[in-house]
Amino acid sequence: MQWTKEENLSPRWLAERLTRHFSELVRLAAPAVMMRIGIVTIGMVDTALVGHYATKHLAWLNLANQSVIMFALVVGLGLMSSILVYAANAFGADDFEECGRVWRRSLPFAILFGVGAMIIVWPTEFWLTLLGQPEENVREGGRLIRIMALGLPGHMLFIACTMFLEGVKRTDIGFYVMIGANIVNLILDYTLIYGHFGFTEMGAAGAAWASTGVRWFMALAAMAYVWWAPSLRQFHVRNPHGQKWRDWKDQRMMGYAAAVSLAAEVLAFGALAVFAGWLGTVTLAGHGVVYQVLGIPLMIAIGIGVASSVRVGITFSRRDRWDTILAAMSGTVLNLLIAGLFAVIIYLFMEPVLGIFTDDERVIALLVPLATIVTIGMVFDSAQMVISSSLRGLRETWWPTALQAFSFGIVMLPVCYILAITLEWGMTGLMTGMLVGTAVSWVLQMWRFWWLVR
Repeated sequence: MQWTKEENLSPRWLAERLTRHFSELVRLAAPAVMMRIGIVTIGMVDTALVGHYATKHLAWLNLANQSVIMFALVVGLGLMSSILVYAANAFGADDFEECGRVWRRSLPFAILFGVGAMIIVWPTEFWLTLLGQPEENVREGGRLIRIMALGLPGHMLFIACTMFLEGVKRTDIGFYVMIGANIVNLILDYTLIYGHFGFTEMGAAGAAWASTGVRWFMALAAMAYVWWAPSLRQFHVRNPHGQKWRDWKDQRMMGYAAAVSLAAEVLAFGALAVFAGWLGTVTLAGHGVVYQVLGIPLMIAIGIGVASSVRVGITFSRRDRWDTILAAMSGTVLNLLIAGLFAVIIYLFMEPVLGIFTDDERVIALLVPLATIVTIGMVFDSAQMVISSSLRGLRETWWPTALQAFSFGIVMLPVCYILAITLEWGMTGLMTGMLVGTAVSWVLQMWRFWWLVR
């Protein structure tokens, strides 16, 4: 990798640059974090309301989300993630018209994937039967998957818009949209899950319909802002991008790589839900609760990763080696501080935190002894997310993908299966395997980053 700018590493220069990076990280990450907390809050509200409705319904909702829907959402997120990198690079180079082209050419791509994913996941009984789920899980989980699949095209449009906005440093807009989305979701959940205001009591199906409605609300709100906001006119977002499919091949290739990387991760974590389903309803429900407990710190890590990707992308566009290193390491340190704080809080207050999502004593008794494993695994998972985003900011395409696929598919899954199923450790085995896989992913990606900037 060629670097054209080397700095005199004086203490004053380091202090100035670190101050700049941390202030910019916080400024960029805060709204991005809040937007992603807003996304996970929707899931947390769904889980809490359904969890207090019935443990079986919570198990079905977790199965639908983790086995199929989450896979489609995360693959779509990977495909759209290159929008952020290319928009940030163009923004750093003051090429505002290119920023707009990045957004316009990505919209048909987002719709195409959303509709395609909806069609692919629709035969739910086939997929869940293939995954070895009991007949009741296949029937009830499959019904929820079909309902939520209707929201996939809307979610992809929302992601395309927010990635563009974050790339051009308009990270606050997604946060404002999420405030509205959470209000809408809470009203719909309360109405449909429990059957208020004259609606039929629907349980987990009510949460699924609420999720679909909210995803389309977010898409329309974000699209409207990008199209009509006066502050975005400099990006010429209404102009045709005027490019052929092959003209932006590199952007799609980066998206494909990120999608494969995230797919490997979500397939691995989705497989844990399948393993949990084999272990029984209580374990399956507990697995879903764990990911809701960890949701906020992991969303904070993703938000910090977004900000790190933008900062690294800007410094890399100037080919400034030391500033690129400082940009990436600032994100890593900031995430470590925040994730460590959350780990301590969750460890100390595990039981009351679990009580937010379920009143089933069997689920709580299953998870409380796992506080140490769960929190350490969360720290490693958040760390590997941030360094992966920094690598994307360097326009790394396939290395992060290969390293994450190895860590989750080749390391984590076999360890989880052996510990949880073969050795009959149950939930303890699943969480231990998760810790091992995320730690390996972080170590390997850190090695790759330092190799690139050596």
